[in-house]
Amino acid sequence: MKTPDLVFRGRRLSSDRALVLAAVEALPAARDATRAAVADGADLVSFAGPGAESLVAWARETFPGLVVGAETADPAVAVACCEAGADLLVARADLSEVAARFGTGYAAASVPSGLPASGVVVDIGEFRTPLPDRPVLAGVPRDGTPAGLALAALAASAGVAILRTRHVREVRQVAEMAASIAGTRPPAKAVRWE
Repeated sequence: MKTPDLVFRGRRLSSDRALVLAAVEALPAARDATRAAVADGADLVSFAGPGAESLVAWARETFPGLVVGAETADPAVAVACCEAGADLLVARADLSEVAARFGTGYAAASVPSGLPASGVVVDIGEFRTPLPDRPVLAGVPRDGTPAGLALAALAASAGVAILRTRHVREVRQVAEMAASIAGTRPPAKAVRWE
């Protein structure tokens, strides 16, 4: 399904399918995981854990066109990540003041007023229905398994704007397939069976 126009710190995202957010933990292999996610077609990358701000700075320098996010509940970490160039805060606590101060996008379970609507996404956690009447960020249970990919297809078909995953290539293919079935994008390859 077509993604609504979203603007995160001046970076406009719009697509004929659900966007794919690569969730990367701040581990020793985070840079390699980020490179792989970008190569696999991630539209956004979000870092969580200790050292997220250094990863945000590295990703901003390495992939200038990529939308980079930080997932945190700590206001000090949120500020440091925004100063390092984060475009999106995936908030685990009320960080709306930090988002407003830096003009970043904001994803949270409850969305405060006062932030630009085009930069706000409701983070519903794992996919479920019905969806709120705004752009939604969701993960899927059993991410990467056949059952999880089926749920990702259902989520994309239901109108989820951003799918959070650690399996970027597979989830992107599912999002593209769902959009092709819905008619918001042409199929990647048309095959006629006889």
